[in-house]
Amino acid sequence: MVKVVSIATDINLKKLGKKILKNEPRIIKEYPAKTIDLKNDFDGQTGLGFKSLTSRSCHYNLLNWTGTRSLRKWIRHGYEKYNKLDGPVSVLSNGPLYVLCWANVMRKGEKILPHKHESNQGTPAHFHLSGHLNIQVDGSTSTYYEGTPILNECGMMTFFPGSTVHWTDEVVNDGERITVAFDIYNEEFYTYDVFDEYKYHWIEI
Repeated sequence: MVKVVSIATDINLKKLGKKILKNEPRIIKEYPAKTIDLKNDFDGQTGLGFKSLTSRSCHYNLLNWTGTRSLRKWIRHGYEKYNKLDGPVSVLSNGPLYVLCWANVMRKGEKILPHKHESNQGTPAHFHLSGHLNIQVDGSTSTYYEGTPILNECGMMTFFPGSTVHWTDEVVNDGERITVAFDIYNEEFYTYDVFDEYKYHWIEI
């Protein structure tokens, strides 16, 4: 069974949610629904389509926005908690981490289809860990990790291996379902896996 860890955060969800909705039209207009090399259409294999905010996830990093210090802190904390790197004997916890972070806005009738962020099933979690933060959810949807559901609750940040197949329930109520998703690489995997011309897109925490 895949290891999934959820933690409660104190991030200002209302402020971040408003900022995401305000920036959504600009990001959709400014960036194409393409892979970062602009060679292929892209929606993250989520099924949300090429008009979605998610389909622009390759072209901006939410951690570049002002007011994301707390988000960075909790992503780092969750990575260390998941990998048990916050003890005194750890050497990995002192190294830099690199994060790609984007927002998802889903509306009534939409859902995220099964997909994964890492194609290599054998990649260790301390090399590549994925996660998401529930910004605005109404308690009616779950996210499934290899078939195991976890109810979406506001303020909860969930971490799982990048190779984990995950998906969501369909949004059935009015109003937006807003989440922030991210991939975390340690320095070794970042150096190995990310082409030099795309390294600018990742944020060091």
